[in-house]
Amino acid sequence: MRRLAAAAFLALLASCAPPSMIPAAGRETVVRSLSRQARYLRVAVYVGPFFGDGSRVLLSDRPISELSLLESPGGQPILPPAPTRILPPGTPVFVDSVQFPTGTIVWSRPVTTPRYNPWLLASVEGERRPAVLVLSSESQSADDVVAEVGRVLTADDPTPIFAALPEPVRDAIREKALVEGMTRQAVAMAWGYPDRIVMDRPTQSEEWFWTGGDRRAAFQDDRLVRHESVKSVPKVVPKTR
Repeated sequence: MRRLAAAAFLALLASCAPPSMIPAAGRETVVRSLSRQARYLRVAVYVGPFFGDGSRVLLSDRPISELSLLESPGGQPILPPAPTRILPPGTPVFVDSVQFPTGTIVWSRPVTTPRYNPWLLASVEGERRPAVLVLSSESQSADDVVAEVGRVLTADDPTPIFAALPEPVRDAIREKALVEGMTRQAVAMAWGYPDRIVMDRPTQSEEWFWTGGDRRAAFQDDRLVRHESVKSVPKVVPKTR
């Protein structure tokens, strides 16, 4: 009887969880290709408290003002606390696993976290707590998920590329800031890869956009000529020991 009750309870939890847009075979492909893999940060990322879960930290290549991952019952966005530090490109990361919000996984997560999104769980050099990279809930295939992870993590250490940049550019990237004259690669290391690119090949110009046009950067001949951010860049609050 107890076994039947437990089975019925698990079935109820599974039916209440929102269905994943990625089929089971695709989820298995993601887990196999990414879990238990050594990687490096491809871009600079913010590190901070993981919403209401103090046992983990959040990794994000985007400012927290752009993270529309959690809402209040009234539909207002709930943002995570301010980041405590920024990790530079080349920081070693070990991917422990990728979790999809299916079955009991959703209900095992704290309600004060974006529990209906896929999570990449990782160990980051220098960070004692497990780290979470929250992935999009809109991905429809394994390729979508792998490509999204590839915007932040890479199997090839970018440290030599980062180290070859001029010192003022490296300093800006460590602060996730931009300085005029940066190459596109340096801008990507600082702000992360854009959501949309508009190219004008005849003039050798290019414009990058992030999250609905709140951030944008313009290039001429692979050099940053202007940039703007409508929303303020998050203040990094150093963690106390």
